[in-house]
Amino acid sequence: MFRFAAKSTLTIIAIFCLTSAIAFSSIKVSFLSFLGNDLSRTESFLYLMSLENHSLTSVLDTQKESSLGEVALEFMTNINLTDMKTLLITEIPGLRAVTPQILIAGEGTDFTNLPIESPPPKDFDYWEDEEDHNSEQNEDKAEQEKTEEDLTKDPKIYIYHTHTYESFFSMVPSAKVANETFHKEKNITLLGKRLGKKLREKGVNTLVENRDIQALMSERNMQYGQSYIASREVAVEALQQNKGIDLVFDLHRDAARKNATTTEIDGKSYAKVMFIIGTGHDHFDKNLAFADELHQLLGKKYPTISRGVSKKPKNNGSNGIYNQDLAEKSIVIEIGGIDNTEEELNRTVDALADVISEYYWGEAAETTK
Repeated sequence: MFRFAAKSTLTIIAIFCLTSAIAFSSIKVSFLSFLGNDLSRTESFLYLMSLENHSLTSVLDTQKESSLGEVALEFMTNINLTDMKTLLITEIPGLRAVTPQILIAGEGTDFTNLPIESPPPKDFDYWEDEEDHNSEQNEDKAEQEKTEEDLTKDPKIYIYHTHTYESFFSMVPSAKVANETFHKEKNITLLGKRLGKKLREKGVNTLVENRDIQALMSERNMQYGQSYIASREVAVEALQQNKGIDLVFDLHRDAARKNATTTEIDGKSYAKVMFIIGTGHDHFDKNLAFADELHQLLGKKYPTISRGVSKKPKNNGSNGIYNQDLAEKSIVIEIGGIDNTEEELNRTVDALADVISEYYWGEAAETTK
């Protein structure tokens, strides 16, 4: 009995010493993140191999560091002490089931920095008109009507905005919190207009929706959660009147903060983008394939600008369709976040126009062979 008690005591002491050594270790580990995607797991494995073969360190990014103790805790419990979300999703039953999942991860994208939907303000009528926008609207109308010889005859791309008033701190300086970054004039629609203009400059006739979805909902006393019902009506009408449309984009902005929505390319700051795919309809796989191609094209020409592709299933907390059942190449694009500047957003819109037009003309060439 004494011998058994002694062995048990020694075992407990050994475990305590080992745990203490891990917890207070000053050894730094870079990539042991078991909550990440397949790429992060590959990098974790390479890091462990590099402890024996130091030549492998040349292919590893060493910017992100954490203690071996933190990594051990995360490995054993799936809890990251620097991110409370990992504790919540582990401990609250059912939370994982309603959490968006990453289908294709861009650089730096994991569960902890998925897109965030900010709640709207209680009243969309609290802004004061700061200037007359009639001249701007007239310019947009003239641009829409202008045709060129090298422009496709009929619209091939359709851009609309389910959450019309989503805006940014840079456009609404008076906003202090995320649910104040909404505006009737200075909002995501400005990026849609710019994207349409850039695509037309590249020869692709593009229809940019100018109907105010939020105003339509207000007229009908609809709730914000019914936004996709209202935008569906508008999108269906546009697609029925323009049978030649091949690509459909619903543009949004994320409520995530700047560290998740910003990147630097060749010394210039860009807003990052994420593609959202609803899985609540039969041909979501075709939308996914389309999003993947755009993600890959962005990766080649503008590395790190794409956060990847995230899916949202249909459940009580998610629409899960997002009108993507209306076309086989229809996706939601989150452009930047509430902190991004207009310069960053415009650079990203121009990059999107570049790769979308490249994709379109590549597909057009394939269909004529």
